[in-house]
Parts: sequence; C-alpha cells; structure tokens
Amino acid sequence: MSRRIVIAAVLVVLVAAGAVFAEVCLSPYVKRLAGPEKFLYVSAVDADGRDNDFLAVVDVSLASPTYGRVVHTLGLGSAGNEPHHMGWSDDRTKIWLGALLSKRLFIIDVAADPARPTIVKTIDDISAVTGLHGPHTYYALPGRMLLTFLSSADGNPPGGMAEFTNDGELVRVIKNPVDSPYAYDVAVKPDVNRMITSSFTALRNYRKPLSQWDMKDGGNTLLVWDFKERKVLQTLTTDPVPLEVRWSVKPGRAYGWTNSALGDSIWFFGQGKDGKFSTKKVADLGKGCLPADLRQSPDDRYLYVSCFMKSEIQAWDVSTPDRPRLHDTVVAGVSPNMMHVTGDGKRMYVTNSLLSTMDYSEKFWVRLVHIGPDGRLKVDPFFDVDFTKFPSGSARAHDMLLN
Repeated sequence: MSRRIVIAAVLVVLVAAGAVFAEVCLSPYVKRLAGPEKFLYVSAVDADGRDNDFLAVVDVSLASPTYGRVVHTLGLGSAGNEPHHMGWSDDRTKIWLGALLSKRLFIIDVAADPARPTIVKTIDDISAVTGLHGPHTYYALPGRMLLTFLSSADGNPPGGMAEFTNDGELVRVIKNPVDSPYAYDVAVKPDVNRMITSSFTALRNYRKPLSQWDMKDGGNTLLVWDFKERKVLQTLTTDPVPLEVRWSVKPGRAYGWTNSALGDSIWFFGQGKDGKFSTKKVADLGKGCLPADLRQSPDDRYLYVSCFMKSEIQAWDVSTPDRPRLHDTVVAGVSPNMMHVTGDGKRMYVTNSLLSTMDYSEKFWVRLVHIGPDGRLKVDPFFDVDFTKFPSGSARAHDMLLN
C-alpha cells in the first residue's frame, strides 16, 4: 500500500472521529471544510502578459490518480490583468478574484462542479463602480464581500474598501482617511468588534519595475476600526509597509501580528486594559528578507513567514504572543511568497510569484511543506507542480484557496 493511500485513510478516520479542520487566515464567516482538501485553486498570471490569465485547479486528493497535477484551467478571457489575491464567499460557493493592473473582477462558481469552476460574473470596470483601483483582499461577511483597494481610480492614494452583496452589487464605499491613505489587508475579530487594515503602496508605484519604485511611497500604519460602525478609532504605526493582518484565533483575544515588508520584521498589536491598541516590534527576520506573507497554525502556536528575497520560510513560536522565538526554517524553492496552511495544520502549500514587477525567478511552481507534530517543517520531495509548461507558456502562480 502506498504512503499516499495510507495518509488518505488516516485522514478519513480523523474526519469520522470528528476532527476539526479550522482553516486560519480566512474570514471567520466562511463555511469551513468538513474534511481534507481535494482541490487547490491557484490564481495564475500569464508570465509574458501575451496570453489570457487563468485560474488553475490542482488535484490534491491523496488517493486520486491525478494527485499533484493541474487538472483544469479556467481562462479569464483576457490578458494583462495581474490576477492576485482571491477569497471565498461566506457560503463557500463562489470565489472572488480581481486584478491589480486591469480593472476587471471575476466572480467564479465552484459549487456546481468544484473540479471545473465557471465564471458567473465579470465586472469589467471595478473603478467605475467604486472609484477605487486594485482590489487586494476579499473578505467574507454574512451575505456580503468586503474588499480592500490599493488606490483610488486614478492610481493614486487614497485606497479604501468597498462592500458588495455576494452577487456583486455594490453596497458602500469607504475611503481611507487623508492622514493614512495607503491600504492593503483587512481582518475582523467579531467577538471584540474590531477590524484592522494595513498599508502597502499605490498603483502609481507598484506598476513600475521594482528597481524604479519609490520606497518612501508606502504606508507604515495599521488602522483600528469599530467593525459594526466601520469607523476608524486609532492609527497605529509600524515599520514601513505592514502587510498581512493576523488576529489570534483564540476567542476573546484582542491581539495579533503583522509582517513589515521593508522593515524585515514582525510586529505585535494588542488591546490594553484601557481598550486602546498599541504596537511593538517583536522579531527581526534578517536584513533583506522581504517578508511577503504571514500565516498561522490553527492552534495559534506558530507564525509562518515567507522570506521572498532570502528564499526561505521561517516558523516562529508565538506561545508567548509578544515574544516570538524562531523555531525552524525550510527552503521550499527560490522566492517563496504565498502560503496556505490546511485546516488540520499539517500541510502548507507554497507558491513563488509576488508581482510581475517584483519576481526575479523564471521558474514558477506550487510546492508542499509538511508540518510535524513538533512544528518542524519538511518539503515534500514528490509534490512539485510546474507552472512553466502550459500551452501558453509559463505562468506566475500566486494566491491559493482549498476546497
């Protein structure tokens, strides 16, 4: 019996025994998977910008004869979009996928046939609808989607947020305040009625080759919001360009972390007894590391950081939340970027494209890192999905969702 079939059998037993698959780094309003993942959806940018961008479907069902292969691609019908992040609707029937260079946004149905998703709606000019450009984070709310945008419609700050129904009808637009105009990620902690947004840079900057970027044209703030009122309560500062917002998954715990891309650091944010939030730098990741993504283990024990320029993934023990300790490192390949940790905390899928203006590797892939009971990381030598050999040529593998 193969190792793959044995692992699959063990996962089936765990599901039957009532094991919890609590995916982290998703909105708490998203319906959770009832068992192990079967498909991995990957947003893919045509590498030379000449052919259509697409969504790739990778078979990740261990017992499947096509395990570890791209089994379907959903063409987006156009090129030059720079499809980037994506997110589930709260009922997990639709994927929202947008673009950082074009103004297109795609709503994709996965409920009818998870192996062969279909586009059910394309918004051709999201800027005309919202007055904003560059949707980044797609965050599910009950019956709605909350999107962050990196810029205003003209490509300059301020960015902001827009709220839609699950079918793509605009509900409202919220611009960033004048004194904190940069936007990036958003995450909500419903049980404490707080929402935090972070800050990157605008289209006017990121559309240029990295060597031409103005490194001062970016944010260094986290905004603390009253979630129900959608009102800014505080402006917090960090090292330049705090990216991902990761709340503690423990109920009632009003603290979390962010990764500063230009500060090569992890910052802790937390609420004091007076109800006010503060920030502090809690980890140095190494000079020139460029921490691009930040993920958590389902038990809140570890943070995982992808060091895009250093080509390693770091695991930090955050048992003491404001005093992280480096636990392990692993090299999955050149320039790791996006990570996705499975609901049981035992596997991490990794891609290696950040932006077409920033990538320095010519080979793009999806790889798998196993996470042991001791928190140690090990690259799977047999799982290596090559994104350089599509009929249209090479594609940049970026964000991922599991189903």
